Amino acid sequence: MKRLYAAIAVVLAVFVSAAVLSAQTDAAEGDGMLIDMGNGVTYWTAATGSDAVEMAEQFAKSHGLEFQKDGSHIARIGEMAEHSVGTQSCGWQLYKWSGSEWTPSTDTSRSSGSIAWGFYPEGTIPVETPEFRSAWTQFRGDSSNSGVSDSYGTEKAVTPVEWYKTYRTGYVDSSLIVAGDLLYHTTYGESTASGSRSHAQLYCLNRLTADMVWIFDLTTGGGKYPEVKDNGYNITSPVIIGDMIVINSATSHSKDGKTVMDLYLLNRFTGEMIDTEEILHAPPLNDRGMPVWTGRTFVNGGTSPVYDSGALYFGTSDGRVLSYSVSHDGLELLWEYVPPSDVVDGKYIGTRGSFYYFSPTIADIDGVRMLFIGNYEGYVIALDASTGESIWEKQCIALYEKNKGVPKTPGAVDLITYIGGNRLVVTCTDGAMSPTMGHIVCIDAKTGGGSGGSDCYWRTDGVTQGTVMVDGGDFIIYAKKASSPSIDTDPAIKEDGLYRLDKDGNTKWYVTSNYIWSRMTVAAGLLYYSEYSAGFYDDGGHVVAKRVADGSTVWSAKLEPYSKVSYSMAAPTVIEGKIYTANDYGAVYCISEIEGKKWDGGGEIILPGGFWHWSWALLIALAVAAVIVLVRYY
Repeated sequence: MKRLYAAIAVVLAVFVSAAVLSAQTDAAEGDGMLIDMGNGVTYWTAATGSDAVEMAEQFAKSHGLEFQKDGSHIARIGEMAEHSVGTQSCGWQLYKWSGSEWTPSTDTSRSSGSIAWGFYPEGTIPVETPEFRSAWTQFRGDSSNSGVSDSYGTEKAVTPVEWYKTYRTGYVDSSLIVAGDLLYHTTYGESTASGSRSHAQLYCLNRLTADMVWIFDLTTGGGKYPEVKDNGYNITSPVIIGDMIVINSATSHSKDGKTVMDLYLLNRFTGEMIDTEEILHAPPLNDRGMPVWTGRTFVNGGTSPVYDSGALYFGTSDGRVLSYSVSHDGLELLWEYVPPSDVVDGKYIGTRGSFYYFSPTIADIDGVRMLFIGNYEGYVIALDASTGESIWEKQCIALYEKNKGVPKTPGAVDLITYIGGNRLVVTCTDGAMSPTMGHIVCIDAKTGGGSGGSDCYWRTDGVTQGTVMVDGGDFIIYAKKASSPSIDTDPAIKEDGLYRLDKDGNTKWYVTSNYIWSRMTVAAGLLYYSEYSAGFYDDGGHVVAKRVADGSTVWSAKLEPYSKVSYSMAAPTVIEGKIYTANDYGAVYCISEIEGKKWDGGGEIILPGGFWHWSWALLIALAVAAVIVLVRYY
């Protein structure tokens, strides 16, 4: 009997060891130095020196980054120089790797081990580690909405995909946020024919094994709203800040006769709530109780936040821009900007409008950290990100009576991408969920205009999507010909497909493609995107990798499982040879060079608390079989 117990113990030990090993990755070779710009942009290099300041200076100069120091104090690396946002100061902090975590340090000497310089407030730590040297911490990877990953994908993707996970809590429309071996995303929340409602959730799972780590209920606010009477669905993306994660929940609640949404601050390793802030929805109203503006209004609104220079930034559904500090002490409002909402002779002349879904873009413009955000009144609003003061405001689309998608509204400013050289690429639509009218315009980030006092650098008609930066000010977009023009120019967009344009709007290459409504991601010379639907279009639903240089296809992998409503709005996240994506089937997928389980056509709907990856079931089956054999023969 002792031999039996010993044998069973060995089997279970093997089972546990297999589970543990499945969560491990190859450790990075050698000690490293991390330069973390505090906005999603990071650099790694070998750590070989004995003085942390000298090492940072050598690295900065070798990469053409401006560097300023005062003895052992670093004042500037690149565009990031110590300054304040509201009452909060941000500067360059030194960290040393303890073997398991980053530890703040004032001792710049180094004998061995990895170090990091991070542009953060005191008390905030870098996300990347010597073992996991890439992360995707916010909506488009960084605060400038570049869509560029400093990691790599693969040229040899295989199907069936490495793993997939399906949910019964609605669509997955958020970006897939990654740090270390953890992946975070939201689900939409879903209504049924009977009127019952599944709750919107924020999930954390191990991205290497697909095991669930924790779940936070966005509909109830982790229990804050026990009597659930919420409105709307969650499509916002979370943002990681050190060992914390923030989500601007898009589910709204009625409280004391007012409509509120919540900003949640959680421990990103445990899901425990650190703090919450109620965000009031109170647009300016006319005497009929309706918003005074002419654009669309969203109650399940607010944008995905971005993090930059020690502060969190986002827009609200009632047309304000907010900035918060984020720490273990909680959330604190740093500044609030409320655009004007004036009405003259019954006509709305204000610039305030509903902000929804699309995060702000932040860039350094002649030494000023500027914030750009678009609203459903058709305006781009440019602010000083440190103070919240208005610099300029420009209406980039004004359809009104021409608008066929959402009649009599001006349209909406979609994604704003900074392409360098003080230029912004702004995509505009009619404001409909499936737009048929729109255009793209390039404007000066400093003035909102163009060269020589003109209105813009260039503008072209067409419905565009997925703007992502590439080399030298070029960018790639998906575009389709509009059903009717929104501007009176000769459109450059004459065929549906992918375009690589230069900073002056000239086409470098064009290739045909299926319909795309997700953002796109660039990593190591490849462009990754998800086609809109796996079921609605017979040949749709692939994740595709193309070469940035010429648009040629490297591979195309059909996402399975899927259904006729597997629309994809989520951009692929590309980290260390793996591509993570999601769609409205309510599924998250991992694509890599590892072949996974083939879908049987029936889906794999797993409820919370169950087994979340097929490999666990296989391991358990093997363990049970082994125990039966041992019982029989011992």
